[in-house]
Amino acid sequence: MKKMLLLVAAFLAAEAGAFAQTELSSFSVAGRGGVMNTFVTDYQALGVNPANLGRNTSIVSFSLAEFGAGASSQALTKDTFRKFANFSESQDLSTQDKIELAKAFTSNNVLNANADINTFAISVNLPKIGGFAFSNRQRVLGHVGFNKNFSELIFLGDQASIYDEVKPRQTVYVSEIFDGTEMKASWVNEWNLAYGRKVIDLPLFNVYAGVGYKYLQGLALFEFSSIDGEVKAYNASSPVLNIDYQEYINNPNFNYKTADGLLSPVGRGHGVDVGLSAEIAKIVKVSASVTDIGKMTWTENLLQGQDNGFELPETEEEAEDYESTIELAETIIDSALVFSPISELRTDLPTRLRTGVGIKLGNKVQVGVDYVKPLNKAPGNITQDFIGLGVDVMPIPFFRLSSGVTSGAGDKVNLPFGIAIVTPFYEFGISTRDVTAPFTKNNPGASFAMGFLRFKIGKPQVL
Repeated sequence: MKKMLLLVAAFLAAEAGAFAQTELSSFSVAGRGGVMNTFVTDYQALGVNPANLGRNTSIVSFSLAEFGAGASSQALTKDTFRKFANFSESQDLSTQDKIELAKAFTSNNVLNANADINTFAISVNLPKIGGFAFSNRQRVLGHVGFNKNFSELIFLGDQASIYDEVKPRQTVYVSEIFDGTEMKASWVNEWNLAYGRKVIDLPLFNVYAGVGYKYLQGLALFEFSSIDGEVKAYNASSPVLNIDYQEYINNPNFNYKTADGLLSPVGRGHGVDVGLSAEIAKIVKVSASVTDIGKMTWTENLLQGQDNGFELPETEEEAEDYESTIELAETIIDSALVFSPISELRTDLPTRLRTGVGIKLGNKVQVGVDYVKPLNKAPGNITQDFIGLGVDVMPIPFFRLSSGVTSGAGDKVNLPFGIAIVTPFYEFGISTRDVTAPFTKNNPGASFAMGFLRFKIGKPQVL
């Protein structure tokens, strides 16, 4: 259990620096803060709106090794982040500092996180047939939130206020004392295939429709949560993560997975994306889609925890450093829940409604507004609605600036920025989801996206 907990706790480490809540593998998307619904047309439409493949502007587009990463928190300030960094480096902190950390980490949005790597992607547009796209993507997602009791137990040990509220050797339940605590993480290998084409062709009005399919290989899943009295606790991990399952191997109910390939998935699933988009007078664009409709089935290296009641762990003192914090968190979870093997766990994919409206202002400026709503509370979904305004500007030939303003999805107001070299056959760019994040006093964070192997070949004939 400890290594799986460490995997989740790593999201909190100062060294992590590899997560965000919107798609970041595309530098152009990250430069608009995640605003994309009316902008993306080629393989970038995968997982966003497959209908946009019908209006692809190149015969062939392909990319290798695009990646993005970032981190954000609504709970921390620069000062508490610095103290936690010192704490993670085993530097001494005063009791008052630990009290302040416990207060800061008492939040339903301690961290919202993801990291994306598009290993490769390609799209092809065939006149009178439509556009096809295919890609492989690695996606890591995470969300962390602590209630007061959990946060105080981690940082203050038996100095936490709950020790004054609970009688010695009294049985307590996760559903009661940790209500509002969430730790979720997942790592999925995605294979995406999509098709889109024009379905209505009028002089000043075009409509496109599309559908996408994704085959998912689950490499890691973790959840420890107590929300409104409902407790969820389970984990599964690929052998590549080297989690120790020795105590369960001889259990006949435990389906043990050994390494049998490069990634050795322990879960599999299928998802569908559907979308429509419209173009009015070749100036205004409207987009609507529902993505990630489907489920994952986890069957190997799978454990589930039961909330059978427990006694608060006896501790001699508050946590002295980051490692002892993790050990205490492990003790809390292991004593609070009884983990046992199960044969199967089905989880929903993070289904989202995506809508957008965009307008083209001449040949140099494109503006779009996106609204994204989570349709379930599946692991990896955004925790709040997302809204954003994105802008692309070409001030001079072959040079594009991207920016905008975004908010929601468990994050603060962000000011993204990106630059790109854009030619008819090649693109290179770097971007950040929020240029202010490293410098703000409250809610600090960081993000980065880059791509340097994006190519385009030819222009399709007008249908």
